[in-house]
Amino acid sequence: MTIRILPVILFCSILSAQVYSPKLLEQGQPDPTDLSRLAEGIYAQAHAQTAREKAEAIWRFFLTDGRYVKPGFWYHIAGWAYEEPYGEVLDPIKLLNSYGFGLCYHIAPLLQAVFKAGGFEDARTWFLTGHTVTEVFYEGAYHYFDSDMMGYNVAGVGSFQGKPVASVRQIERDPSIFLGKLQTANQVKEGTVDYPWYPADVHEKAIADLANLFTTTNDNYLYSGSRYAMGHSMDFVLRPGEKLIRFFKPEEPNLYYLPYKFDGQKWSEFPQEIAEYQIRTNDGPRSQKDARLWATGRIEYAPKQGLEQPVTVIQMPSPYVIIDARCKMNPQLASKEDGVRVETSVDGGKTWLAAGEISGPRNAEWSTEPKVIVKSEHGRLTAVSGSYGYQVKITRLGGARVQAGSLLLVSRVQLNPRSLPAVHQGENSFVYSSSLAQERINIPAPLDKANVHDLECSSEQGQELLHPSSSSPGEADYVLEADGRSLNGFDVGARFLDLSKGLAPDKLTAETRTTKLSTRRGVASITRASIAWATSPAGPFQTIWAYPTNIHWPDGEAVDRLLNWPEAFQQIRNLPASTKRVYVKFLSAGPAIDNIRLAVYAAAAPTATGLTITQQWREGQAMKEHVEHITGAAKSFRFQVNSPAGLRNEALVFSAE
Repeated sequence: MTIRILPVILFCSILSAQVYSPKLLEQGQPDPTDLSRLAEGIYAQAHAQTAREKAEAIWRFFLTDGRYVKPGFWYHIAGWAYEEPYGEVLDPIKLLNSYGFGLCYHIAPLLQAVFKAGGFEDARTWFLTGHTVTEVFYEGAYHYFDSDMMGYNVAGVGSFQGKPVASVRQIERDPSIFLGKLQTANQVKEGTVDYPWYPADVHEKAIADLANLFTTTNDNYLYSGSRYAMGHSMDFVLRPGEKLIRFFKPEEPNLYYLPYKFDGQKWSEFPQEIAEYQIRTNDGPRSQKDARLWATGRIEYAPKQGLEQPVTVIQMPSPYVIIDARCKMNPQLASKEDGVRVETSVDGGKTWLAAGEISGPRNAEWSTEPKVIVKSEHGRLTAVSGSYGYQVKITRLGGARVQAGSLLLVSRVQLNPRSLPAVHQGENSFVYSSSLAQERINIPAPLDKANVHDLECSSEQGQELLHPSSSSPGEADYVLEADGRSLNGFDVGARFLDLSKGLAPDKLTAETRTTKLSTRRGVASITRASIAWATSPAGPFQTIWAYPTNIHWPDGEAVDRLLNWPEAFQQIRNLPASTKRVYVKFLSAGPAIDNIRLAVYAAAAPTATGLTITQQWREGQAMKEHVEHITGAAKSFRFQVNSPAGLRNEALVFSAE
């Protein structure tokens, strides 16, 4: 029943002071680590005041073609925003910070999340079987904005000025909202649209096909709740001796997170070559429209503590998706009986995979990496690829010693460079901040290892679901703790799935697939599901989320073509003082459950460690840098950097002292 974080020896904040979630932004830069601050920053940049202006500002910020908005935060590419076991990435914080690219089924949920965080009463996502779109509710109606295909529509004829933006259901009933804007199949009537207006579809004479997606209504489905999956956080900790290095481009041309899919039998590369659109996997996830790229970074940790115990376990969390990792040290092995073994785990220590082992006699630097699961044409999948943290277990065998100060753990990560604070020509103002002294610890929750009662885990083509195994309500139980420290709060989330229509989410396409599983156990059972928590295994348990039985329709117009797959996510911060454990139950008498997300916030030592911020750029061939030293007590700090024209940003480095 218990998910514990209790390694033999754990280097963590109870051993030394650390720096908590240090952040650097340009003055006025929308903050990609927080959806509400991101929306407010977008509004401020656009000088948006009215609801319509705010909705349009968010739409423009995420337009996929960089010609229409700078710096072109998001671009369109297939196949690269995917993470096993849950498939296409639907977490907005991951999409903003680790990716910055994707298809309609990524950007539509992201728009929904930012609209709602930006203060709108409601936003919702439609699956049109061929395209995924988002509407936002204001001024008593829904309005459809499409950042992926780059357009929005007004009803009526003539100028678009002063007319309200149409909804999905308006377009379903009246295709002239699209077609009436055309002079010819590839020419728009002057003044009838706001640019950009579906430029690729206009160029390809495909506006009629786009309109047809809306008007063939039988396969248009509305997601009944949030389509996005909250749960990830950019909170992180820098320990003494740890660096976070973020580059503005790939550190190496062929370095990127290469997604792999698992079909229940084997692993294979997920991105597909598409010659028609010049998409080549060995190009990495680059924009096919312009020069925009992904970027990479490194987390380097040289622990101050030595390896004094026979077995040492070290946490290596990351706010960014991990590409690969490496462990370096200088083992001192006097005889063949002496050795060092390195293993990694991504499921909280339940499963360990061998990374490397060495035996003596030897006294020289040694390097090893996590186990390689599969090699393929364009890359490889390691035991930590696609995760956001892992544990490293180092076992000394016989009389083996490790030279003091020689241990170095390195994680290489992928990130969206347009989320970084860039240095520009002229005077630059930057704002530094850090958070409270607390540590966020993600709790892995693989479905096949869940502690369940009257639930079973079934897999269809590598896609796992927990579902009731009898007529009794089932539950999955978890105990959340952090090596005995007091808890400040916890996050809990999951997706609950009504499969009674024979449809389930497809992790490969973020669309639908047929399923042989059924959640129907009587009509009332379909919606009986909840999440509850307590500070004692005996309870009392407090329900913090229940499957919605009545959907609120802000415009008064009910939709019966629903995909009832609500995403649940709750943040609890009002724990009783000195709480050390939290007990969480996921309950269901009908819906299946997947994508369980758990994290705790643990008390930590006060910040005392200093932080060095280094901004690096090139002027011609010369490397330049600006360095700021932040004292451990500083929670916020402002500084300026003056730079000439023609510079190229290289890296932003945080180094804990």
